[in-house]
Amino acid sequence: MSLNKRLQFLRDSMARNAGPKISAVCAQAAENQTRLATEEGTVLHCPKTVPDVTLITADGRTQPVRDLIAGKPAVLLFFRGDWCPYSTTSMRAVEEIRADLAGHGVIIVGITPRHHSALAAAASKNMLGYQLLTDPEQKLIEAMGIRSHTIDEMVALYQSAGIDLSKLNESGDWSLPLEATFLVCPDGSICCANAFPHPSRRMEPAEIRDRMLEMLQQRATV
Repeated sequence: MSLNKRLQFLRDSMARNAGPKISAVCAQAAENQTRLATEEGTVLHCPKTVPDVTLITADGRTQPVRDLIAGKPAVLLFFRGDWCPYSTTSMRAVEEIRADLAGHGVIIVGITPRHHSALAAAASKNMLGYQLLTDPEQKLIEAMGIRSHTIDEMVALYQSAGIDLSKLNESGDWSLPLEATFLVCPDGSICCANAFPHPSRRMEPAEIRDRMLEMLQQRATV
């Protein structure tokens, strides 16, 4: 089953359990996020190159993102957090292409606002072979054009479900990234930026792999 079929199954299941009022709030939240990305998957305010922002590793060390990917083709994946079933489903799906891309020198990096103390457990539970990093103040998320401030109605829904983003996020606020994918050339330029207004849609891992391998092939023949 494709990743997007799995995500749609999750969305349909949650909608059936939630009822029409909660579904309406979720739809309102997705509509709010159309200012960041289109239904076709285009990030509306994407930089041309990866910004020079410092992230935090699972053990609390600082890690400049440009140093991490310097000179390497890279896939930057943005996740809301390990509390979100859309995120964890996508995390595991991308792991399926990691070995193929690693064999061609491609680095995969997962980025989340989640507190760095939760990263090791999230990577272990989801059996990830790629690194998860925390964007502590969501500066990279903001610079990539995918930071969404949670609407009040959605805050109330999260709180009723026992989800407090002000405690889960290292930034201590109620904003989240879109579930976004950025494909990056070795010089740091962004060759593809993909995200959708609703977290139930994401670039397929097979497309990520094929686009990265095509990019590498094109660069090799130049």
